Amino acid sequence: MSPLYLIYRLAQIIVRRLPHPMAYYAGMRLADVFFVLDRRGRRAVIANLSRILKHQGRTVTQRELTRMCRRNFENFGKYLVDFFRFARFQPDQIGQLVQIENMEALEQARAHNKGVILVTAHFGNWELGGAVLTTLGYELSAVFQPERARSVNRLFQQRRAGRGIHGIELGKAARSVIKVLKNKGMAAMLADRDFSGERATIDFFGAPAHLPSGPARMAQRTGAPVVPMFMSHKPDDTFVLRAYPPIIPTANTTVEDIHRQIRDALEHAINQNPLQWFIFEDFWRDRHE
Repeated sequence: MSPLYLIYRLAQIIVRRLPHPMAYYAGMRLADVFFVLDRRGRRAVIANLSRILKHQGRTVTQRELTRMCRRNFENFGKYLVDFFRFARFQPDQIGQLVQIENMEALEQARAHNKGVILVTAHFGNWELGGAVLTTLGYELSAVFQPERARSVNRLFQQRRAGRGIHGIELGKAARSVIKVLKNKGMAAMLADRDFSGERATIDFFGAPAHLPSGPARMAQRTGAPVVPMFMSHKPDDTFVLRAYPPIIPTANTTVEDIHRQIRDALEHAINQNPLQWFIFEDFWRDRHE
């Protein structure tokens, strides 16, 4: 059995038994340990933040960058606490914990009767965003990258299934996503990292980067609208789930057109909360290498 699985299982047991504030505190302190130990991840987050801040026209000291990097690690600790704590939202919890913005964008996309491609990122709490949608009565399938350890992969899939989310394994995704869309369903895809090889170079925060082109290709092929959607953590430990205007393919729409619009939504969301973008590799350098 994978040691990582044992760590995750222990974390799951602890966060379920602790009061929510104490669970967050424990998650953040554990993240502080990883911040100290993970030298490569620390350098990567600082490099990514530097690129985003430069694009924003902001200049900060190295000390401030390090402080922001540590906060990014701590936010990821809180993400893991939420991932293991919320088996599934109850309807009354959504009203208490989640502010929903522009949900009419999703309904506009569904009205085209071609299914909907939801795109999100390793940002905020993307897993709980899906849980909110299923609690609201939407059927959702999500493309995922399998974990290397089978026990860890099984644990994560059990959590997603418990939230009513149907998992589609990367590598077998294209046919399954097309089937979901033909049935007028919704398929969620991550738009900031890709392991399928279907990526394209595009300016991202002012520098060339590799972003997955799969969502754009699928939309152009099927005519399904794309709705960017992100769930971020608020300072008071509640959430906001925000949908962006739908990207509607037409006969003249190219893959590049859709890809640029997805990129714009990603940039906007990350610009709002750069410390909630959880990429622990040097995104621009490592993507090219």
